[in-house]
Amino acid sequence: MDLQEAQSAFESAFNAQQHGREGLNVAAQISGGTFQVSVRFQDVDTERGFDVVAEPLASEHRSAEQLGQEVAEVVKRELMYGQLPARDEQGDFRRIVV
Repeated sequence: MDLQEAQSAFESAFNAQQHGREGLNVAAQISGGTFQVSVRFQDVDTERGFDVVAEPLASEHRSAEQLGQEVAEVVKRELMYGQLPARDEQGDFRRIVV
């Protein structure tokens, strides 16, 4: 699967200015066989956010475009909750695997 296509599909399906809030940082990146989107927001108390990670398998029956759109939907859904989660006890952000 071409993860560059997945990233392009994500960027087409998700617009941080439209779906986010002021000060929201949404960064998509590809590393090895993983496509990851990091969502961060600095509030008064702490940095909040989550990561959406896609590690597609060769046996999956979805296209890169479908993967990018699914990641965008997860990000939109999580942002609808309003309050982004803080880091956990180990200092990690919540990780959502798609």
